[in-house]
Amino acid sequence: MSPVVSRQLVEVVDTRAATRTVPLASEHVPEHVTVHASEQVAEQALDRWHVADGHLRTTVLSPEDPFVLAETCWYVADHGLRIRRRLPRDGDAAGVTTEIGAVRIVVDGPQWRCTDLLLGLEVVPGRPARVVHDADFAAAVAGGVLSGADADEAMSTVHRVLGELVDARHDLETWTASLGTGSLTRF
Repeated sequence: MSPVVSRQLVEVVDTRAATRTVPLASEHVPEHVTVHASEQVAEQALDRWHVADGHLRTTVLSPEDPFVLAETCWYVADHGLRIRRRLPRDGDAAGVTTEIGAVRIVVDGPQWRCTDLLLGLEVVPGRPARVVHDADFAAAVAGGVLSGADADEAMSTVHRVLGELVDARHDLETWTASLGTGSLTRF
């Protein structure tokens, strides 16, 4: 059963401060994360970041996570996408999952504000892409957290990306090259 979504989830990446602020998802927060209780957000230090041609790539190491070594995100403002890859601690390339999320990104100087539209695709090597977070999406729409316009934007983005992946023969490297983000294998 999906948790009830009570507010829009917004993360802010600040390249000047080298931080990513994310909404709290649980009571347990790793030691390397600063918690701002009044805002219900956690601040993580960026280990690496790069801004180029309308997109931002960030990497955050996960020292306390027993399964994930690092998370790399590509924020592609013009396409309304956040592409997230988690590198497994065991280094097994077959275990790398790519999640492509529909988002709204506003860039204001060094700050990239990313509003999650709660719908996306998961791409695992050797398998067709599948829609993810659909239960959260439906709950957010039913609960009025996402407006009709947000829901339409999320659905449109996910359908567009699925079509683009089909055109690229489900080759993520070909698809990301068409976006201008470069290789997803860089962490």
